Amino acid sequence: MIERIRKVLSKIDGIDGWKINEKTVESKELFFIRKELDMNRGKDVTHITLTLYKDAEESGKKYRGSATIKIHPTMDEEEIEKEIRDAIYAAGFVKNKYYPLVKPSEEVPPEIRTSFSEDSMSNWMSKLTKDIFIGDKYDNGWINSAELFLDKVRVRIVNSEGLDVDYETYRGELEFITNWKEGDSEEVELYKDLLFSDYDEEIIPQAVDEMLKISRDKALANPTPKLNDIPVILSGEPVKQLFYYYYDKASARSVYENWSTAKIGESIQGDHIKGDRVSIVLVPHLENSTASAPYDEDGLILSKVSIYEEGILKRYWGNIRYSHYLNVEPTGIIRNIVVEGGSKSLEEMKEGPYLELVSFSDFQVDPITGDFAGEIRLGWYNDGDKFIPVTGGSISGNINEVHKEMYLSKEVQKLNNFLGPYSVKLLNVNIAGVE
Repeated sequence: MIERIRKVLSKIDGIDGWKINEKTVESKELFFIRKELDMNRGKDVTHITLTLYKDAEESGKKYRGSATIKIHPTMDEEEIEKEIRDAIYAAGFVKNKYYPLVKPSEEVPPEIRTSFSEDSMSNWMSKLTKDIFIGDKYDNGWINSAELFLDKVRVRIVNSEGLDVDYETYRGELEFITNWKEGDSEEVELYKDLLFSDYDEEIIPQAVDEMLKISRDKALANPTPKLNDIPVILSGEPVKQLFYYYYDKASARSVYENWSTAKIGESIQGDHIKGDRVSIVLVPHLENSTASAPYDEDGLILSKVSIYEEGILKRYWGNIRYSHYLNVEPTGIIRNIVVEGGSKSLEEMKEGPYLELVSFSDFQVDPITGDFAGEIRLGWYNDGDKFIPVTGGSISGNINEVHKEMYLSKEVQKLNNFLGPYSVKLLNVNIAGVE
């Protein structure tokens, strides 16, 4: 199909550049109700997007417009040509600052290796199914439903500069709902989405067991009390969301569009830091991450990049367009984040009273202001004497006000494309209790 598109492109005048992204996905899908298989299906689809570029010059300044269209494998050359001509016409009305396309490189990235390539996808689905229900072993808790997906993904990127690269990867996903009924209490229902790209015999059973235990503790939890002036410890998934603030602030696009004021050579945490300093590295390949890739969407080869060292912003990350605008070397879009662990063990973090939170109905961090908030689904309150599971209420705060004295755990966790501290201890967080 790509050769057919290139043939049509060669016949049309007025195109100043083009890029083709082709993604072929072979998928196996299983749907369960309790432990019974409800549906078994598969698909093999190809997605093709074509981006067309149209250049212009005004008052000595060069501009580049673009338009992106979808090309379906069933389209004939006449249909493709019509779509291309319409897109080039539309691109002529767009006037962005000029930026180049990625040129071919002689560098060869490391191959992405995964166990899934060593056997058929059907056999792997059988193995993964067994892993799901190993942890479903409690009397009062169970898996209500589950959806299991395994995709074999082939990506090819071609452009008018002569670039032609491709790679293959796998993407696994398990969505499941756990229920727990404890005595006369209300039945608890929780949702989990687990992503993976390689086989690990422990990852699915551990995730299921963890969610069932969280469901149990929520069923037994008391309303969150009104608390003042005690530390808040975020553990698990919320930690990952917190660190996306620093990731977004270092983006070349966010800096160019003026919603990040982060400057290279300056501390993102400000001055007079009492707690741990943030160090973050972006890596193209992270074990068992669905975000691992040797190239970004433009075909730029990816390499390890250190963006923060001891709180100091060392460089921006970004695609070729926005890096060109800032006159910095492009890193490409790298989606694996590695955050260095901190100075305190979990045991040291939990000295004295604290509120530890592991699950929220929705935890959000505003990448512009640094405001964060979340409705508490489950946590544990330690008053120095008793250890009580709690639910309800919420927390709120601002990263810029708390990260001058923020402590990161020595212990780390792996959550798909995130490797970093298991817990973060924050002071001066607002806690809105239920009672």
